[in-house]
Amino acid sequence: MIIADTVLLNGKVATVDRNFSFKRAIAVKKGWIIDVGENWEMQAYVGSDTNIIDLEGKVILPGIHDAHVHLSDYIDNLHCLDCGRTRIQTLDELRAILSERARTLPPGTWIRGTCLESDCLAECREEGRSVTCHDLDPVTPYHPVIITFRDGHNFLANSKAMEICGITRDTPDLAGEKIGRDEKGELNGIFQEVSALQLIFSKIPRLTVDEIKNNLVEGQQLLNSWGYTSYTDCLLGPANNNRESGASGERAIFAYRKLQEEGLMTARVSLGFYSGQDGKQSYDILKRDLDNFPFPDFPDRNWLDLRLIKLFCDGLYMTHTAWMKEDYADDPGRRGKSCFLGPEASDEEQEQELRKIIQLVHDRGYQVGIHAIGNRAVKAAVEAIIAAQQTNPGKSRRHYLIHGDVLGDREDLWKAVKHGIGISAQSALADYNYEIAIERCGLQKGEALMGLRHLVDMGFHIANGSDAVGGEYGDWRHTVQAAVTRRSRVTGKVHRPDLAITVEEAIRQFTMGGAYQEYMEDVRGSIEPGKVADFTVLDRDIFTIDPETIDQTKIVMTMVDGKVVYRTEL
Repeated sequence: MIIADTVLLNGKVATVDRNFSFKRAIAVKKGWIIDVGENWEMQAYVGSDTNIIDLEGKVILPGIHDAHVHLSDYIDNLHCLDCGRTRIQTLDELRAILSERARTLPPGTWIRGTCLESDCLAECREEGRSVTCHDLDPVTPYHPVIITFRDGHNFLANSKAMEICGITRDTPDLAGEKIGRDEKGELNGIFQEVSALQLIFSKIPRLTVDEIKNNLVEGQQLLNSWGYTSYTDCLLGPANNNRESGASGERAIFAYRKLQEEGLMTARVSLGFYSGQDGKQSYDILKRDLDNFPFPDFPDRNWLDLRLIKLFCDGLYMTHTAWMKEDYADDPGRRGKSCFLGPEASDEEQEQELRKIIQLVHDRGYQVGIHAIGNRAVKAAVEAIIAAQQTNPGKSRRHYLIHGDVLGDREDLWKAVKHGIGISAQSALADYNYEIAIERCGLQKGEALMGLRHLVDMGFHIANGSDAVGGEYGDWRHTVQAAVTRRSRVTGKVHRPDLAITVEEAIRQFTMGGAYQEYMEDVRGSIEPGKVADFTVLDRDIFTIDPETIDQTKIVMTMVDGKVVYRTEL
């Protein structure tokens, strides 16, 4: 009889197999599952050296996978000031933490913050305005300050930062990406989208490969404590070399490879390559990067792989930059734009550039993951992917839409299903945004935000994730609760409960959904013989508790490759 290295007994084992069956015990050898079944069956694998773990009736899941996270930036942002809604609710509180940090640093030292939201600051909410540089300047006259808004597409700089970067009221907007100004044309410190942001970022000191590697060690340990055993770090490459500290630039790819070489990985990782220059994407830039970038080898792709090319088709509905078929409800005449060729290009010209880019990625054998939020962006992305697949048919690349569930129209989503295009969803982004989506896009679209019931019923392959770049938004338990309850955390109202999914469906999206997205469904994603021994153990039964309390679930143990990487007392 084969003797297992580890046997886990007395659990409620959610296998997430085809039938979502439940078992009691698991046998593990050399980091792989060798059997699953009842306690008495797994007892047969126990020898004198077998490690026996008594789960005491607790639920054990396949290792949780985040299908879309910005971990390199997330951990870098943890070293910044937390300006999120749970820490900062007034301008006075914001100024207090900036003033405190400034007192500890020499003049001229950069101060960075993350996760700012104007509508969470009482004064800004009451006055109906955004926070500006004028709110920061009195307490930071000698320190340059840059604070990321929660959406990750907008930043706030103080006057000292703009002075250091040589930005004045006469500095022009770049490629349609906005430098904020007041009604008199004076700078207000708000920078929107990548080209504008890099005017500031270029002056911030860059991280080294070893510094990024050390951040990743910290990041993986944090994810392990949340129950994650694998994830997609979805936005790394030359396009981000000049973003913030360069944590997600091309050095991050080499930092991950070094992490693997040194045996420091405690989570499995899929990387997304992001090509661009000065905030611009184009066919020529991507071809240059694919031809010349020194991609490292990946000897064990069960641990580290890169086959995804990340693209942006549009921006965000919150900033009216998502590409829509119709006018924004609160801004008639405005429909957003694609990210290609600049603001002077027509919609048709942008669509043609997108088709060229996706055809290049497809022909090179890579997978496309394309940010597409507005319904016009979803339509353009779906049609471009279909054209690439039909021009060069063959083995599926499993191309997918990122955020396509937000505002995409059903007729375009049906085409996506038909042609095997997946969805990378981020359900936690809905429960803070229903109200602003209704304001921007109207009641019908806003209330249906991220309505996964329709997509599940259509037959989509869905991988769920956090899209976290900082703050409290990286937790899968919050995301599952958001998808299951559809309750706004702003008003408490439940929006379109008919579009909610079940806990089982949400868990499948965080396990098998992510595995399928990354060609790993034969390796991980369920608890079945022949798959890696990656597990997440919970302190309560997530399948039977009140769905409104799912985010209170605690992680008791996380195992990766048959080894405990995080544990509290069982």
